[in-house]
Amino acid sequence: MRLPVDPTAAYLVVLLWTSLPFTPAEPVLVLGGSWSATGALWLPLVIAASAVGSLISDLVKYAVGWYAGPALLARLRRRPAGARAADWVEARMRTAGAGVIVPSYFVPVGVVVSTVLCGALRLPVGAVVRASIVGAVLWSAMYVLIGYAGGRVTGDPLLGLAIGMPAALVLGALLARRARARSAEDRRRAAAATPPVSDPGSP
Repeated sequence: MRLPVDPTAAYLVVLLWTSLPFTPAEPVLVLGGSWSATGALWLPLVIAASAVGSLISDLVKYAVGWYAGPALLARLRRRPAGARAADWVEARMRTAGAGVIVPSYFVPVGVVVSTVLCGALRLPVGAVVRASIVGAVLWSAMYVLIGYAGGRVTGDPLLGLAIGMPAALVLGALLARRARARSAEDRRRAAAATPPVSDPGSP
């Protein structure tokens, strides 16, 4: 099947789409990977375009957090997924700092919360950039490679997308479930480590 646009335009679409804050980009990455399996696109460049776009998106969210973080986090916490992500990120940010951005890429709404919170807490932008680069590359590679595998199996980029997206959703759900389990375990450990408060009136 022939790529419907010029390859340069396809790379730009991946970069621009992933640079949009608060916009799901996984279908675009899976489709880009599926087209790479046909030879129409170069796999490393699809991953690079996605990673650059994701870094731009993270910096925008960081800036939003810098100026309006508390209000935005309050809105996110009104949704169950946003509240879970906020709890997960905040628990890890105490020890990992901006490094929490890397694993948050694999938690629903996690990277939104982590980058906004980094801005709200005025964490150094250099640390945020370094963590975002690592997280963006890993996240981009995972979804693009899922699409690539689907394209290789089917020999058709659209069928590759049809196979790759369910696989990506299942993998994302498994990662989110693991993250929630670890977050619950961390909360239990923190509660167990906290000494009980004594009654001031007791002898």
